[in-house]
Amino acid sequence: MKIYNKSQHDSLKFKFIDSELIENNYSQAYQDMFVLSVLNGKKEGTFLEIGAYDPYNLSNTYLLEKNYNWRGVSIDINPVNYDGFLDRKNTKLIVDNALNINYQDLITDNNLPNRIDYLQIDIEPQNQTLECLKIIPLDKFRFSVITFETDLYDPSVDKEESLKNREESRQILKSYGYELIVGNICNVSTNDPFEDWYVDSTFFSSDDIEKFKNSSEYNNTAESYMLNI
Repeated sequence: MKIYNKSQHDSLKFKFIDSELIENNYSQAYQDMFVLSVLNGKKEGTFLEIGAYDPYNLSNTYLLEKNYNWRGVSIDINPVNYDGFLDRKNTKLIVDNALNINYQDLITDNNLPNRIDYLQIDIEPQNQTLECLKIIPLDKFRFSVITFETDLYDPSVDKEESLKNREESRQILKSYGYELIVGNICNVSTNDPFEDWYVDSTFFSSDDIEKFKNSSEYNNTAESYMLNI
């Protein structure tokens, strides 16, 4: 895990509005900084965070809420961190199995817009993350930025099955107009590819997409993607 801090601002490849004011980030692998980069520091955005884990530690949404006044819904199956989320005034935590949720009702009932700025899908194991993607009504709601955890590196899953799961998720998102900006994002080394990052090709210009696009087989750390190091 690598944490961004203010001293690295000059090395940040994609500077955005008020990025110089960020003291540090909270994501495991720069997901929060990626979202802010492609949305140019958007304020008062919205998110749907599936697989929240902790309100602060390794959170992909806390920086968005804290510095940019975003709001949204976080979902986690484990109730252990429920009290911590009560301090996040713009975030509603739902403690439930992500596969048991009616996402159309959830989005509507929580007054989220038809275009949500950020969708995170990160539950365990990888085949359940894929199943969760399949029950999200992608035909009814748009997400400007998506981070999707593939856990391709997972040694407990047969490599062929992991590749099949990753490819199926990519085909689903592509069929709905999402552009894979950088694939096989790694965490601490090039040996642990675990996530794909997307943007909505119907929302961003081709120039914007080209600016951030790297490779579907990037297979390098998020830190190397986000920083000039």
